[in-house]
Amino acid sequence: MKGVNMNEIKLDNICFSDNTRILNHYNEIVIGNVRECGLWIKILTKDFEKIKTYIGLENGFELLMRNTDNARKQYYIEIIKALAKIKVIKRKDWSENKKTIERLDIELTTKCNLRCKHCSGEYGEQDKSSMPQEMFHRIIHWAAENNISSVTLSGGEIFCLSNISKYLEYARKNFMGRIDIISNATLIYPEHISILKSCVDEISISLDGYDKNSVDFIRGQGVFDKVIETIILLKNNKIDNISLSMVLTSNNKNHVTDFKELCNKFEVKPILRTLSVKGRALKFYDDLINDNEKGKEDNISKRINMLAMCNAGSQILSINASGKVTLCSAMEESNVILGDIDELDIIFHDVKRINTICVVDTVTPCNECDVRYFCSSMCHAVNTNIYNNNQLKEKRCEQYKNLLEKHVWGI
Repeated sequence: MKGVNMNEIKLDNICFSDNTRILNHYNEIVIGNVRECGLWIKILTKDFEKIKTYIGLENGFELLMRNTDNARKQYYIEIIKALAKIKVIKRKDWSENKKTIERLDIELTTKCNLRCKHCSGEYGEQDKSSMPQEMFHRIIHWAAENNISSVTLSGGEIFCLSNISKYLEYARKNFMGRIDIISNATLIYPEHISILKSCVDEISISLDGYDKNSVDFIRGQGVFDKVIETIILLKNNKIDNISLSMVLTSNNKNHVTDFKELCNKFEVKPILRTLSVKGRALKFYDDLINDNEKGKEDNISKRINMLAMCNAGSQILSINASGKVTLCSAMEESNVILGDIDELDIIFHDVKRINTICVVDTVTPCNECDVRYFCSSMCHAVNTNIYNNNQLKEKRCEQYKNLLEKHVWGI
């Protein structure tokens, strides 16, 4: 871990990470890092309290050893090393706030030609709006001036814009970073090839299935064939940096291998995504998630860890088609608006206050649960949608709590 010398232990210049969280159960605690790695350890409360007393003190390690029985000295050393390894403690001069916004997600339009069952934004049904080119120009210049590494352009469906080429050309001409796009690939035609080759670094295609039946069930009749046709078109024109994504549902979760085999066949990168239960996904919830899995749709393949926060708001910001700035594109309807594009400078230089609270810590009775960070998703949007919906929250608790308490606390 950066900032802690594992061979020469000193506690003088050490402090707890801002991403450290603690759970209590009788005479034990679990302590871990909820954002960077999700790793955790379980120790006796009395041992943690004693070690904590000396964290950050001048000559803290020497004082701890002096006031510890010989039989426990080596054990305490191992605990301190473990806390460093799982990124719970760090050097005081190593600030997590050195991280800054690296990526902007820009929603160009809410227009969409599809009506996918799992769409959290209900694109195509809501009021159709598109980002004015003048606003887009301002955002691109801001990104260039502030050394943003990449921008991702999405919708809706960006190829619903008849002038999409103008957006892409302007971005490429005025922004030196990476330009990625997200598309359903049903409106990409041969006339788009030139602009894609000259302006776009990666095309991320949403498929959400592994064959014709599974895709058409979610996205509509004929979508699978059209997407495959588009991939072949792109590949034949030497556009190779393509990813294909699938949102996990009860209908496809047992076919991840089939999805990856499909991706291998067409030499594209597979990406698995989490279902965000809002918008049209909430309306079609019973079609997407069966009764046995309701409440754990984001954790179909979750391993038990403490990851309960993501990089939205710390490394990523999203700007919607109306110019409102949010933590991420998945949270536009359920998120507190951070401001608009006129306030980008303020938001950019004040990232410490953004997304520093775990959603599960703000909800009753979850905020008193002794396994809440294990239950929580790392996706802020998923957490907001689930923990603010009593039905989903209760179902999640039914699905997870006993299993997690047995694994974490042995009860």
